[in-house]
Amino acid sequence: MSGGFKTGISEMRKFIMENESRVIKWGAICGIMGLVIFLGVGVLLEQFYWQKLPVKTIGDYLALLGNSPNYQINVAGHLLLGLVFLLFIIAFLGLQHLLVGETSRTSVTVGTLFGIIACPIMVVQMWVQGTVMAKMGKMFVAASDEAQRQSIAVLYKGLRNFDMGIDLAFDTFFFTAWILLALAMLKSKHFSKIFGTIGIVLFSLTALINIWTAPNPPSFDPAPIVTLWVLAVYIQMLRAVKSIKIKEK
Repeated sequence: MSGGFKTGISEMRKFIMENESRVIKWGAICGIMGLVIFLGVGVLLEQFYWQKLPVKTIGDYLALLGNSPNYQINVAGHLLLGLVFLLFIIAFLGLQHLLVGETSRTSVTVGTLFGIIACPIMVVQMWVQGTVMAKMGKMFVAASDEAQRQSIAVLYKGLRNFDMGIDLAFDTFFFTAWILLALAMLKSKHFSKIFGTIGIVLFSLTALINIWTAPNPPSFDPAPIVTLWVLAVYIQMLRAVKSIKIKEK
């Protein structure tokens, strides 16, 4: 009876650990996939395509957005960027499963919650922003005279100001989430004090820069540096899965 009970407990622990490792693994994979899409669409496409287009005024920009292939590229790009933050929800859950058993439950739980709240905010921003850009571009191209085109350009500029408020809301939740999770990493055997400290410093500085320049975006964008640290987190999560599997054996 006692032997059977111990065997049952052992099998249950093995089942829980296997599921934990799957959640962590898929969290890391989704996080890496999200970063790859973000770098491809949000950085490379922006730098090497959109910024190379001959645009001097808002009217020029809307005219480009309203015609192929820019219309399709804009819509597809914003849909993909929204998908990035859906993948990040799974990544936050995976990181929570890795950290929650060995460090402060409060910072991990609140950090994960803030991260999950932040992601739908950015999904809404990307998909609404892409829709506004596409529809206003089409309206600009279809306008019958210069007065209509000028009115559409003014309306477009006003609508895009909403992005700044939504982006500030996202920054508040997203940066706070990573600061709290980096704080939890200080006591994690899968990370280290140096690893956690770098994350705290990076996201604290980024948050301060964004708050200082709010509601306007900062002239210096620390996103590439921050992205590298987040990528290192997801790679470390995959390494942690291997150590968990060894323990299972």
